[in-house]
Amino acid sequence: MKIVQNQAGMPFIKNQLKSFFSFNKPQERGAFVLICLILLIMGINYLLPVLLKEKQMDYSDSLAEIKEWQMQQKEITTPNAFSDTQTVFSKKAEAIILKPFPFNPNTLSQKKWLEMGVPKNVVKAITNYVKKGGRFRKAEDLQKIYSMDADLYAQLEDFVVIPEEVKAKRDSFFSPSKEAKTAEIFFTLDLNKADSVDFLQIPGLGKFYAGKIVEYRKRLGGYVSLNQLTELYKVDSNRLRLWIPYLFIGDSSVQQIALNTADFKTLLRHPYTGYETTKKIVNKRTKLGRYAGLYQLTADSLLTDSVFKRLKPYLKLD
Repeated sequence: MKIVQNQAGMPFIKNQLKSFFSFNKPQERGAFVLICLILLIMGINYLLPVLLKEKQMDYSDSLAEIKEWQMQQKEITTPNAFSDTQTVFSKKAEAIILKPFPFNPNTLSQKKWLEMGVPKNVVKAITNYVKKGGRFRKAEDLQKIYSMDADLYAQLEDFVVIPEEVKAKRDSFFSPSKEAKTAEIFFTLDLNKADSVDFLQIPGLGKFYAGKIVEYRKRLGGYVSLNQLTELYKVDSNRLRLWIPYLFIGDSSVQQIALNTADFKTLLRHPYTGYETTKKIVNKRTKLGRYAGLYQLTADSLLTDSVFKRLKPYLKLD
């Protein structure tokens, strides 16, 4: 009897399990869609990193630049580098360019000292020295002035003309005869007016340099400083020093070029302008329409300070 009951209960359990794990049509469709979505998500999750692979950036150049910058900063911040840089800047700031001419420091007026570009404090010291009875017997005596530094003295040394020194210069050029040692200088020539024949009177100058001095004077438009003679072929400060006692610039007026109207060729002919300098000047003038002042030649690094200072006396605004 028990066996019959157990056999009768088995179909019931099977039916329950079958009903639990079986699906009707809507459920089957839902399960199918769900499985498809799961597979799709898994596929996307697998393929997405491959499809959107990040591009590898090359930072090697940037890293090299950063490293170089760090090294530069390290050098700048070191005490020695800073002191060296500071020294260079201070030297540049103190640099003074003079416009010397032959002079006797015992008789030169304050105005003439200032015209050469000598600082006021140095002029004052020299004037006080002379007023108190001091005398300069040779060029080296200028170094006794407290505010006279080595750079200023180097620029002035070759232009110092003291009567006692004039004889010494002539003695060093001529043969050491008694007549030559006692000879005096009886003439001086205006550098902007004398002709080549006049220059032949200067001992040791000769025909070659007599002609070159006149020729270069025409190209320049006139001399503004005796020191310009060193721009001639093989004329150094030693040779110029022999000529200086016989030369002076009485008429400092020179032929000037009209900056706003001169053509390219006119500017190019001057010894202080080359092709590139002339090109810059003309291009700048075209851009501006006209120059309002000579100072504009130094704006935007058009001309260097040295070129501008040499060229300035030969330019004018029309």
